[in-house]
Amino acid sequence: MMDQVPAAMDKHFDVVQCHADGGILLGASNLTGRYWYGSLWYYATPEVAPDVEKCTAGVQLEAGLSDAKWVDTNKALVGLDTGGLAMWELTDNYHTFIQLHSATEHDDIVTSVCMCAGSAGHRAVSSSADRGVKIWDLETFHSLYTYKAHAGPVWSVQCHPTEPDIFLSCSQDGSIFLWDSRNPKPAKFVAKSPLVSIPTCLAWHPSSQYAFAVGSEAGQVAVKDARVAETNPVSFIPHNRPVTRLEFAKSRSDLLASVSDDCSAVVTSLNGEKACQM
Repeated sequence: MMDQVPAAMDKHFDVVQCHADGGILLGASNLTGRYWYGSLWYYATPEVAPDVEKCTAGVQLEAGLSDAKWVDTNKALVGLDTGGLAMWELTDNYHTFIQLHSATEHDDIVTSVCMCAGSAGHRAVSSSADRGVKIWDLETFHSLYTYKAHAGPVWSVQCHPTEPDIFLSCSQDGSIFLWDSRNPKPAKFVAKSPLVSIPTCLAWHPSSQYAFAVGSEAGQVAVKDARVAETNPVSFIPHNRPVTRLEFAKSRSDLLASVSDDCSAVVTSLNGEKACQM
């Protein structure tokens, strides 16, 4: 249904998510007058992105977006600047976006969303500039738990790749927390060292149980263990502005990709205690 496709691609890319079939989901936002608006796009052939005329599907959103994740092969969960979450489904052989659900439970911008491991697309976690973290039941599309352990906006939340009750969060207040929703006191403080500035984004290592990467406002990246205080964690500075996203390669867990407000994407090879940009 090409008549729902926006006329132009929004200026600021916020989301790039790979599909199991090789396509990509793009999310973009743009300031128009006093308001942010967003759009969601699907390209079955990534090489033609971001050409609007060659997209497989596209749709205008009610507001800007900060994050989106695949729920399954047809559905995506989107975090909006309104404080809401929305579930969009790709139908008509991936040519049409249809909104299935929406709910606004955060009091400020949703900064990140993440799917819980092993939940078959039924549970997710969101973070917000309202200082809160929420666990969601995606079948009812309502939050199950709300946590406010941080004293500032929560910039990133990342679910553990294999443990459905465990996730990480980081905040403008400089803190990183390891969460286990099974515990009466679910949040455990994780030291941000060797970061010298505010943590901005997180990524779990895909093949090491409690290792994770964290990016900072100063462009620094560190790889740490969430359970123990390390004397010499791997640390490097691939950017000169805030790091906005981190992702380990699925096929080679020694490769870590980072993107930044400096408009660069860097792939770093992690070999023992050394980091080498590729």
